[in-house]
Amino acid sequence: MSSHPEAKRSELRGLVTEMQLALADAGEQPRAIWDRLVLALDLGPEPEVRACPGCGKLGMRAATRCGYCWSPLAPA
Repeated sequence: MSSHPEAKRSELRGLVTEMQLALADAGEQPRAIWDRLVLALDLGPEPEVRACPGCGKLGMRAATRCGYCWSPLAPA
């Protein structure tokens, strides 16, 4: 698994993309059900991340402190 702070959601986004490709030639009903499921998951876009200058771990780009070493981060 990735060291991305939202690794599970990121993995789900990848699976959603794979399934959309697999359903490209499916009929209307499976695609409609899939579209409803994707809406219900409400994953949103992949969040932006950046490396901490102190420890190098990945964290959310908008964070003001590192979630690992608590170093203050410059505004993104």
